[in-house]
Amino acid sequence: CLLTSRLAVELFELVTIQQPFNMSDDAAGQSTEDTAEQDEAQANSQQGGTVAAAIGNAANAASEGIARLTVAGDSEPEEDEEDDDEEDEDPMASLPTYILKRVEKLKDLNAERDTMMEQYLVERAALEQKYLGLCKPFYEERARIVGGEMDDEIDDKGHEKEGDDDDAERASGIPQFWVCAMGHMEPVAELLTEEDVDCLEHLRDIKCLDDLEGTGFTLEFHFSPNDYFENTILTKRYEVPNLLLADEPILKNVVGCKIQWKAGRALTFREVTKKQRGKGKNAGQIRTVKKKERRDSFFHFFDPPKMPSMDSMDEDEADRLEEAFDHDYDVAQAFRSHIIPKAVLWFTGQALEEEMDEILGMAEDQNAPL
Repeated sequence: CLLTSRLAVELFELVTIQQPFNMSDDAAGQSTEDTAEQDEAQANSQQGGTVAAAIGNAANAASEGIARLTVAGDSEPEEDEEDDDEEDEDPMASLPTYILKRVEKLKDLNAERDTMMEQYLVERAALEQKYLGLCKPFYEERARIVGGEMDDEIDDKGHEKEGDDDDAERASGIPQFWVCAMGHMEPVAELLTEEDVDCLEHLRDIKCLDDLEGTGFTLEFHFSPNDYFENTILTKRYEVPNLLLADEPILKNVVGCKIQWKAGRALTFREVTKKQRGKGKNAGQIRTVKKKERRDSFFHFFDPPKMPSMDSMDEDEADRLEEAFDHDYDVAQAFRSHIIPKAVLWFTGQALEEEMDEILGMAEDQNAPL
């Protein structure tokens, strides 16, 4: 390989120069003649490998740039300045002009593809909106059934089961419909507490409103009047520029909402009364203060993680923040892609069974003998 042999020669010459030694005049003369012959042979071999070597140098320059980024925090100040100078160098500068022209042509092709993909995203966003509109009547009727608005109409059509007691008091709609569906979806179920369940009995509907441009979505949770908070709708908005692409989602922004808890009914915190002993001028005095202590609750979902200052964030904190955002987005996608479209199947547990069967089937396929 031309690149490998040339690198070996350069490394050998570098080591030779850095290691001084003594030799006789005759040996020195012989060494000079040998070196001249080696230089002539090396020049001949390099003539056909100029382009390959140039490409190799460009690749090495890019690799060294990445390595410098990786260890930037471990360098001395003088070395940092040298690295900055090297990083300013264009790794393509060593390529021949005719190769650069071909690279530019590839860039033009890539730009044309990007333009076409922009049109694809416009058309896909319009297609998504079209079918969301077609599905809207189904979701609206589902909300009326769950809320009890169609009880008489459905009963008159003979949907009653045999043995129903007409004299018994009947519940309106389908009680605990949404909280049961949520309880069968693992990322959501692990957030629920017993008190959350009582509150979520008042949840009437869950909607997902996608942006027209396909760059984000908003989740809406509609509640009937209840003893816990004043809000009738709780919202959570996600800005995801690449929502319609198969890439890893890029969260540009996440916005929750403020829950207006009624006195003494907050589920996300409890007020605790504590006694504090005064200090300084108030030494010896005891005062009573009220503090809020966090409680586990699904309703923390509406208060998303906060982005701290990048200057003060260490690696551990960055990892915790990334994990928090990942889990938060998993919960949002559980609603958007699973619970909302197929709510009745999650309510009955059928969707969970189908999901488990699919997982078991994949495991069997992986373990099957070839």
